[in-house]
Amino acid sequence: MINNSNDIGFIHDIASLDKLRKQAVGGDENSEKEALTAAARQFESIFTNMMLKSMRDANSGFKSELFNSQNEDFYRQMLDEQMTSELSSSGSLGLADMIVAQLSAGEKSQAGGEDGFQEAMRRVERSREAQANRAEMSEDNDLAMAGSATASGAEAQQAANFESPRSFVSSLKPYADKAAKALGIDASLLIAQAALETGWGQKVVKNARGSSNNLFNIKADRSWQGNKVATQTLEYHHNTPVMEKAAFRSYNSFQDSFNDYVRFLEKNPRYTTALNHQGSNEEFIRGIHKAGYATDPEYADKVLRVKSQIDQMGEL
Repeated sequence: MINNSNDIGFIHDIASLDKLRKQAVGGDENSEKEALTAAARQFESIFTNMMLKSMRDANSGFKSELFNSQNEDFYRQMLDEQMTSELSSSGSLGLADMIVAQLSAGEKSQAGGEDGFQEAMRRVERSREAQANRAEMSEDNDLAMAGSATASGAEAQQAANFESPRSFVSSLKPYADKAAKALGIDASLLIAQAALETGWGQKVVKNARGSSNNLFNIKADRSWQGNKVATQTLEYHHNTPVMEKAAFRSYNSFQDSFNDYVRFLEKNPRYTTALNHQGSNEEFIRGIHKAGYATDPEYADKVLRVKSQIDQMGEL
């Protein structure tokens, strides 16, 4: 006799299907009924697990990367599997009972219990194969993305994992040094600007790869021929903050972001006065602000305050 009320592991044990088949074919009416019920509950478990997985996948886009990890996903999957097994074993969902009732009714009009059981087995196998195929496709996609990732891909991941303002500063220092030398200002001023624009790297505009690497929130105007991504942004109109949608430039790396920042200022005539700052960080940032780099009326003051914090870290 099959104990299908408490044996949770049985529901995910495919090797037990052959035992069910033999019992359904060679046993008496009670054995056939028990085998069919066990198969129906296995099907119910698989279906419920697939449904939970679909719900998890649908909500994955809303998860914060600050509180996301592979370990969390692994243990959540284990919890989902245990929950679906217990629900199916207890019969609280009712799906298995509906399957048994439908197939039992069909058995009366067919040659015997074997046809009904074999149909249940086919449904279970089809569900398992569909679930396995989806998992394999997902794994293949992950491997393909990992295989095509370059150094820029590593930087995109790094952009979402800055642990602290200090790590943000130390990570961007090599790029900021080069750009600051080209502009004739302190590297800490550029890092302060990037920190203000991205919330110390925690709010870099995201794209399909995970990060646009746009550290200065430069928008994608008509002259921009590279990749871009649209998102909501806070702008000030007559000193009033307003949320609106805008397109931003997307880069392959942090280095590209710093390089484009320098080009953007040097090739745009409205920043000519700001670039003639004679080595003054304050004149530079107030100059690009006045020329229209940002709409926040306190933008320059905020950048300078962040610069002061960075200078106190002693990282540069």
